[in-house]
Amino acid sequence: MSTETDRRIAFLTLALEQANDTFRSKMDELSLVRRVGDAISQHTSIWSLSSELVDAIAATVSCKYMLIYARPDAGQFELQAVSSIFSGPEEFPVTIGASQIVRHLEATGSSIQVANIADNPIWSEDWPLPKSLASWVCVPLLTRNHLRGILCLADEAPGSFDERTLRTLMVVVPQIASAFSNIGLYAHLRESETKYRTLVTEIQDVVYICDRRWLILDANPAAEALFGCSIIGKTLTELFASPNMASQFVVAARTSRVVQNFETELLTNTNERIVVLLSCVGDAGRFSGIIKDMTERTRLMDQITRAQKMESIGTLASGVAHDFNNIIGIILPNAELIKMRTEPDSAPTRFADIIINASKRAAQLTKQLLSLSRKDPVSLRVVSLNELIQTTGKLLGETLDRKIRLEFDLTNECTNIKADETQIEQVLLNLAINARDAMPDGGLLKFSSRVDNDQVVVQVTDSGTGIDRETLPKIFDPFFTTKEKTNGTGLGLSVVYGIVKQTGGTIDVKSELGTGTEFILSFPSCTEKRRKPVHQTAKPTGGSEKILIADDEPEMLNLLDSVLTELGYSVISARNGVEAIESTTDDVQLIILDMIMPEMDGVSALRLIRQKSPDVKVLVSSGYTSPEKAPVLEALGIDGFLHKPFEVVKLASTVRDVLDGVAVS
Repeated sequence: MSTETDRRIAFLTLALEQANDTFRSKMDELSLVRRVGDAISQHTSIWSLSSELVDAIAATVSCKYMLIYARPDAGQFELQAVSSIFSGPEEFPVTIGASQIVRHLEATGSSIQVANIADNPIWSEDWPLPKSLASWVCVPLLTRNHLRGILCLADEAPGSFDERTLRTLMVVVPQIASAFSNIGLYAHLRESETKYRTLVTEIQDVVYICDRRWLILDANPAAEALFGCSIIGKTLTELFASPNMASQFVVAARTSRVVQNFETELLTNTNERIVVLLSCVGDAGRFSGIIKDMTERTRLMDQITRAQKMESIGTLASGVAHDFNNIIGIILPNAELIKMRTEPDSAPTRFADIIINASKRAAQLTKQLLSLSRKDPVSLRVVSLNELIQTTGKLLGETLDRKIRLEFDLTNECTNIKADETQIEQVLLNLAINARDAMPDGGLLKFSSRVDNDQVVVQVTDSGTGIDRETLPKIFDPFFTTKEKTNGTGLGLSVVYGIVKQTGGTIDVKSELGTGTEFILSFPSCTEKRRKPVHQTAKPTGGSEKILIADDEPEMLNLLDSVLTELGYSVISARNGVEAIESTTDDVQLIILDMIMPEMDGVSALRLIRQKSPDVKVLVSSGYTSPEKAPVLEALGIDGFLHKPFEVVKLASTVRDVLDGVAVS
């Protein structure tokens, strides 16, 4: 085994360890997103929400002190909560008034990061917080440029926080700021409703009168509309869905005589649960009050919370894509080089195959995470849904238990759609796997297709255990699963939902316990002609042109230099956008440009390169480029895009195609 091979194996081992560390860090951030989302969905006051958030954030960033300040209306910023996980003896001021911190955050909307308050004259003079804590990070919670609150991290040790800490916070800051805003609006709404309810003459809420034993003596017509029957003659307590909540309400009414906005669930005449705000006033041995239906508003709040979760996960997923794909982009081609330079049956070749396969699986995992946010770059082409169903059916026929019977009812009409073939196969497999798990004793799994106007509809039906009504609305939530922890991640149906939406389709589900489940997928039909995929040659092709490569990763620069030089090209390197511009000369025929680099990013560099050398060919290579940058890159005239991670053959063929003027997708 050569010294070069030993060096590359050692390098790959270190790179894999770094990849694992990065992935664990990103999964910790995903866990924080989920905890924050769950807390937001459970709390309706800033104080109680803050109490749960500080511990979740402190645990994730390993911070000794985590505190939240917020202000009601236009008052002062008041302390809401301090973390208790790593807490010490420090005491924090109840308010921080109009201090320099507040003025700075309101004026700039940017975070404050102090490595050592004692050595920082800019902040120390007017610092309202304990100066015994050296390190500080203060992050504004902004909605529509309005400062809702402030997140503060603190530690005795100087320099405790770095850019990674700030990036972790920024994953959940928009979610928390939006929640604070919504809670404020909701509190104002409830206060307004309480103040003016008695002035409404034709009220749509239920108005009731009870005797001292809670027997309903009278109620307005809104009661029958809400409950589906007359409630006169029933007791108010028997309408409660929970006897425990009924007891709490009775105790509160008899103790304080006035109960306002008691949030609970009541039952209609069909046993449907409705969320209400229940108010009551006791007077002269009777109780009178109002029942306000909050069911639709609660559902809307749940939808907003779910959208915030998906948005935060999408933000995090794009970060995972860039960092993780860059790492895999170094590992995969290096492993291929080892395989190319060693004997076919040798131990290094076998080890290289293991690394190559593991790297490809890691890249698929990143793609799956991006599918949650519908931000992954996809290769759209015209495909036949019938053919994809048949391909999936062949795979299932070889792998499913014989107790599960497969049936197909496919239309003879054209079922062409424009989609990513791999993604649609993933959707069909995920649905089939869920159906299999729902039929442990066997059953029927059926795929049907039909054309409905300009839509191609696919139905995936099973005869399994079905899904209960409470679980059904949650099945597309990220990380939600009814399976054992060892059997499921809760990502499968979230990925299905993301892929279908990204393709421009819709997905619906019908299910009841004991009667099985049916998923209905609908995609826009396509009239374009299908093109046969072009298979790449297995042998890399090269040339003699001069190529400039610009990337901030030294390992990636070395890799590209090594591969391209071996293919016969003349190669020069640049470590950032500034060096790329300086190195662009008239004899450079191709520039391979990374997008995210220090000092100057790829887009800015490309603009200046086009001014200096308008005709040079440019191939963009990146682990992840956000969709909003695509039109900018197209306007600047790029000649191709190479997604990291890539294989050596793919790199060689793409470079050759760009140099030869062949269209590259």
